[in-house]
Amino acid sequence: MTETELKNRLTASVDEIEARPDVLDRVRAGGARRLRRRRLTTLAASTLAVIAVGGALLTGPGLYQSITEPPVAGVPVQNDPYGFLMKGHPRGDLAGDQDYLDQALLAWQKSHRDSINRERGIFDRLQGQPQVFWAGKTPAGRVAIIGQYADLRHHDNIQLDRQGVHTLVGFVADGADGKPAVVADSYPAPGVGLTTGFVVKDTLVVLDTGKKLGWSPARQYNDDGSSGRKYTSVRFKDGVGIVKLPQGADPKRLALDTLPATGPADQLIANAAVNLQNGMMPEFRLWPNVQGDGLWPMSPGADRLAEGARETFGTTVGSVSDPASYMAAASLWIGYGVTADGSAVYLGEHQLDTDPTHVYAVLKPKTGKARLIAGGEPARNTALPVQIKLPGNQGWAVAAEGATLSYRYGDGEWSATSDNALLIPYGADVEVQVERPERTEIVAITPR
Repeated sequence: MTETELKNRLTASVDEIEARPDVLDRVRAGGARRLRRRRLTTLAASTLAVIAVGGALLTGPGLYQSITEPPVAGVPVQNDPYGFLMKGHPRGDLAGDQDYLDQALLAWQKSHRDSINRERGIFDRLQGQPQVFWAGKTPAGRVAIIGQYADLRHHDNIQLDRQGVHTLVGFVADGADGKPAVVADSYPAPGVGLTTGFVVKDTLVVLDTGKKLGWSPARQYNDDGSSGRKYTSVRFKDGVGIVKLPQGADPKRLALDTLPATGPADQLIANAAVNLQNGMMPEFRLWPNVQGDGLWPMSPGADRLAEGARETFGTTVGSVSDPASYMAAASLWIGYGVTADGSAVYLGEHQLDTDPTHVYAVLKPKTGKARLIAGGEPARNTALPVQIKLPGNQGWAVAAEGATLSYRYGDGEWSATSDNALLIPYGADVEVQVERPERTEIVAITPR
């Protein structure tokens, strides 16, 4: 699949997915590197103890120099983003451990043949010698950050502001065998945030670029239906910041941004992006393959709401959704109904970036402003994945795509059926019958 086809897929319909113009670059810069990480985490750097080259026994730096023999570096382009990596001596508490530095440098050299960036030609014209910018101990083990000049030229699969000598960056951590291995590498591509962080187990390692940076473990979803991020400043020492991540933190949900954060994160985390599936972004919505028009009446008298249901739901959710997201996937299904007091109810889902999808109900009274009710993450793989309690004793809005639904109170009679979605008037001991061709289940509604 070509990049054009991928971008067309990601931006195919504003009814389905709303993507920022740079989403393809973000996918390539992040997701591809995560794909590569899976191949490299078990790659061990070869021993430096003794090796025969051309009949001579070489060790340490002598071995490395004889293998690479790169040309002398040319003059880097102006405003080389990673240029600071090549200035000064190695930093960090392992800067004096020459054996470790040699192993990290050799791991960098050996990694190019397996790098996802190899096809972009960034290693074709390496310049000068690589340098360890920082080497140190972290809560997740030893880490090194390496820079090397490369003469980058226009290529079918590369983006450049200009041709010339740029600095590449390599992120190194101990592999499964305890030896250094390259976790990810990067180059400065235009229109894409600079890759300044990478994850090692439960630790985020961040390069100090001279800017005030903040990190966020995940987007917050609030009870009022709004969403957004809170950032904590990264503290730097010797050119690097070390952040111990909260227990259970999902690397795919991390963000790194220049403070104050005002839009989509402008810094990338090398190995924390989602894996592409056959060159495509995976689908995170609850029901991405809805049959028909996806408009589901939930109660008697709901037909009058059908025409504006999708717009009303999307506009209400979008007005309080995180403006700093770079991609939003709208609901392909919308439930709509009328409560006992005549209020309109709209039901659907909304998914941001690579976060799990969330479900919402919009309650719109006859007079006054529409109110958004957050339903949280749907209960996937259950008989009734969507259950939202409406405020003011207005009942419940529930949904199960492809099922026939009805309700009852206690041991009473079952109500008339409704396909896919159902609006239940308030009452005690409510149960929902979920009928499918292969199975029928009865679900007790939680009174929360």
